[in-house]
Formats: sequence, C-alpha cells, structure tokens
Amino acid sequence: MVAQIRRARRPLIVSHRNPDPDSLGSALGLAAILESLGASPVLAVNQPENIDAVMASIPGTGRFLPLTTGLLATPPDGRPFDALFSVDTASIDLLSADEAVRTALRAIRPIVNIDHHVTNERYGDVNYVVSDAAAAAEVIWLLLSTLGGGISREGAIALQAGLVADTLGFQTKETGPRTLRAAAALQALGGVTSDIPRRVLNVRTFEASRLLGAALAAAVRSKDGRVVWTQVSARMAADVGARIADSQGIPNALQDIADAEAVAVFYEADASRTRVSLRSRGTRIDGVAAAFGGGGHALAAGATVAEPLDVATEQVLARLGEVLNGR
Repeated sequence: MVAQIRRARRPLIVSHRNPDPDSLGSALGLAAILESLGASPVLAVNQPENIDAVMASIPGTGRFLPLTTGLLATPPDGRPFDALFSVDTASIDLLSADEAVRTALRAIRPIVNIDHHVTNERYGDVNYVVSDAAAAAEVIWLLLSTLGGGISREGAIALQAGLVADTLGFQTKETGPRTLRAAAALQALGGVTSDIPRRVLNVRTFEASRLLGAALAAAVRSKDGRVVWTQVSARMAADVGARIADSQGIPNALQDIADAEAVAVFYEADASRTRVSLRSRGTRIDGVAAAFGGGGHALAAGATVAEPLDVATEQVLARLGEVLNGR
C-alpha cells in the first residue's frame, strides 16, 4: 500500500456515486497526502452536481470532475493515469451506473481500494480495508500516520469533516479510541471542530430541511413499533421545492424515534429503481442490503433495488422483518 502511494505520480481518485461528507473528505485528504509526496492527483465523482451547498463548504470540493468515459479517455493535460485510488466504496459497481465507465476504470492499473465497509468486495490489486474503522477518513488518517508525512490544513479539515459526519459527531458504535486519536491529530494539523465539521453534520439547506419534514410526516411504523420507515418520492421532493439528492439526515432522524429497532428510508431513484438506506440499533442489517445487491456496515447499510418505489418497499420490509424475527 505505502509503495503504491509513493509510486503514483498521476493518480485518479474516485469515490461512490452518491457523494457524502466522508467520501468527499477522504478523497480530498488522500489527494493532499499524494500532493505532499509530489504527485498530481485528479479527483472525480459520478455526479459532482449533487454536492450540495453544505458539502461544498469542505475545502477543495470544487476540484471534483464528472466521472465520465471522456475524462478517462482524455485526462486533463493529456497525462495518462498511473493508478486508480477508490475511496469509501465497497464495490466497483458503486462508482458509476454507467457500465462503460466501470469498464474503463478497471483498465487503469493498479487499482488501490481503500475502505472501511465490512462488505467490501476486495476488488483492487491492493486492498486496504479497515473494517473496524468508524469512517473512511479514519483509514486515510492511518495511511498518513504510516507514511509519516505532512498534509495541508485544507486536507486536515476535509478529513475531519468526513470523520465527524460519518460518526454522527462521534456517536456511532464503531467510534473507538483510534477514531478519537485521529480527530485529535487532525485538530493539531489545523483542523477545526466548530466550523466546517459542524456544518456538514448539522446544517442543511432550506429545501433539504423541508424535505426532511415531509419525510418524517410520512413515516410509518410496524404494528409492534420495531420498524419505522418512510418513502421519499420525486413528487414529495418537488412539492417542497427540493430534489431527491437533497435528502439528508432522514435515516438518523428516524433512528431517534423511541422503540424503533430498525429504520428504512426508500428514495425513488427513477420509475424502476429505488435506493434504500437501513439503520439498526442492534440486529445486523447488512445482510438485508446484501440480499438486494448492496452492502455497508453491520448496523448501517444500503442498496439500490431494481423495482419501483412501492414494490421495493414491500420487498425490503419483508426481508427486514424476517431478519428481526431471526428467520
């Protein structure tokens, strides 16, 4: 791993197609490490236009280019990529919905897979998967510690934003002593806890706030109260002047409901696809996500189901009920 990082001169850094603070912050932090070693990394993500105003407060997000076949065929300034660094992505299929893009990505060598998801498919030539890390940002910090090099203040802030957001302010079960050491080290490197990390954890746009309210108002719970779920449809988003991409914090808000053992949020991706986010307080639900081609953590996972919103909701809730009942 260390050798691949030191050897890369023109690496491409990518992350999953639904940008979040940890994926963006980790990619930017890795870019800062590579730059300190003299490399010239390029950062790309499937739809950079989905980086909303809150996530855009992370320094450097304007560097993300659209991940397209055009970018891969004709890199900026014509210099070919000599390595692919995939960050916070359990499967290479999650990098893009476009098969041509995924095929072009697989042609770049070496592929260095850096992640913290227990369901990671180890698709890289080099796989650095730390499944007990609370965030991908923690894994990048481990690399920084191993390399013993420096990082820019902006890189430290980006990693700190990812760390704070993915741990929900150091509240998740995966948060451990190493996570807190990473936070302290990033603070010493110039990170700030009261500004950008707080924003990415707590602040949302006006439209996203209205969409959160609508999703909570539409929440449903099972007869025994153990499962709470809601649907976020395109119509719901349009009614409050938002987009589906503005959905933020809905699973965590549902998880705060008393007596809810597991929660699910169903997002209408299009007429025939539904994105699902699952959370649990104790029962492992990564297997539920895996049953629909997804993955994630034991208590926080997701998937994209190739079914319309109502059909996907019925199928996933049925499987979730079986898991909660030990079947």
